[in-house]
Amino acid sequence: MQAEIDHATTQLENLDLVADVDNVAMKALLNPLILQKVFCSLDTKTLKSARLVCTLWADVGAAPLGKQGRHVFRTRSDLESNKAMASLNPELLKNVKILFEGYKTCNCVYIICWCTPTLPLDFVWILPQISDKLETLEVFYVTAFEPIRELWSSYNFPHLARIRILADREYLDEAEPMLKEMAEFRPLPNLKVFSLRMFSGCRNPSSRAQMSTICQNLINSSPNLEEFELHSTFYVDLTACGKLKKFTFNYDPTGSFEFEISETTKMLESGRTSLESLILNYTMENDDSIELNFYFPNLTHLQTNAADVYVLKDSVNTTNLPKLTHFSMSTIDYPFQFEISGMLSRYHLRHVGITSLDICCKNHFPRIGNNEDGEAARRLVDLFPSVKELKFNLKIVVFRDYDQYFFDLMEIMRSFGEWELSRGEVDFHLKACQGPEINDHHERDFVSLFIIAVLRGMTGWTGLANTSLKFSTDWRRPAEFRLLDEVRDAILSCRTIRSLAISGLLMDAETKNNLETFIREQNLPIITRFNN
Repeated sequence: MQAEIDHATTQLENLDLVADVDNVAMKALLNPLILQKVFCSLDTKTLKSARLVCTLWADVGAAPLGKQGRHVFRTRSDLESNKAMASLNPELLKNVKILFEGYKTCNCVYIICWCTPTLPLDFVWILPQISDKLETLEVFYVTAFEPIRELWSSYNFPHLARIRILADREYLDEAEPMLKEMAEFRPLPNLKVFSLRMFSGCRNPSSRAQMSTICQNLINSSPNLEEFELHSTFYVDLTACGKLKKFTFNYDPTGSFEFEISETTKMLESGRTSLESLILNYTMENDDSIELNFYFPNLTHLQTNAADVYVLKDSVNTTNLPKLTHFSMSTIDYPFQFEISGMLSRYHLRHVGITSLDICCKNHFPRIGNNEDGEAARRLVDLFPSVKELKFNLKIVVFRDYDQYFFDLMEIMRSFGEWELSRGEVDFHLKACQGPEINDHHERDFVSLFIIAVLRGMTGWTGLANTSLKFSTDWRRPAEFRLLDEVRDAILSCRTIRSLAISGLLMDAETKNNLETFIREQNLPIITRFNN
């Protein structure tokens, strides 16, 4: 009798277990949060099929499908538009790209609006149904002002979070002018990110003024804007952006449009208290320096992509930038001599709060024998003594007899070793030489000796386990990498380095195999990447 009772109890427990498992599985299959995670990993075809299971799956799957899917808006008759839109679920149209020029990428990524200066009729037809659902709106290759003015003055976009506008450089000057009295833009309460790029080919002051007006209206309509990228030859007032955290300003001068320091200063001052990240770009060669002196109490990230143009005077200090932790500077890429020391000649005060430093010199001409670069590296360490994360990118123009520079190069890397680094990214690119290429027997080991100098300079660095090292060239006739005994010794001196990448060099299969075998036999944790 007891045996029968025990058997019945076991069966009941098993039934409960199965029931619990089924119940948990069912709850998971109906949990929107779990479904969202799963659906985001599915491809478009599978996701379409999954949405047919039930209404819940259809609703939850609409958002990821809207991001993956694509619908082409074209100018057509109202009847054709009605047919095309009849079966289109407005819930899926949360991310829209409008292209105002016949354009197709080489792999046919998208074609949205074909060769028309006006909004497509089918898009206008469905706008009232989707305007309150749109989250992202991108307008590419604008050739006329009226369509983009119409968008934000005629329709409400309460959930629009991101706007991106690319104004065409060839046809914008030919666009019909807008009315002098521009209608006020509707509020964009949830707009967080706004990017406007007006290419430098636009030379008409009227076109510049009209795009500036549109841009300013969008800014004034977006009280919660957090990120703003402006690539243009005009300036805006950021006073209305009380929550702006990141601002990217790329000035691309052309024709009669010259950089105006007073306007730049005024624009930066209007966003002074809220900014946490500031990126300053300058895309053209400039013989004159642009002096900026500012105070940003909450700025943590500062990037100057034209360190040879923008002069920050003594702004980079703990008084003007008390919260700055990430600093990046690079030079404009034009074919004139520029050394690391030149990048630092305009910085005089120390900043002990900077923990992440990014240095990029795009055209470096070493001065052989005078050790200026080694001294500049030591000065860099003195100016920013608290650096923990380093990105160092040096694009070097190579001449014959260049091996004399190896000692200076090693001194640069040794100087950086004075920092207590926790992470590093080091990238050396050997640019095509202006004179005869390195090809005689004496210089055959040039690249190997170059790598040896760098590795010896990095010996003793802290944080090598989180440091990557890359060598590359763009030489017309690639140089040969040879696995010398000195190369093996140099690798052993940095045995804990995370990765070593070599590209653009001749490396035969035997050399590659010998290097990988050496790393394996020495039990080195180095990830290697080779690309001839």
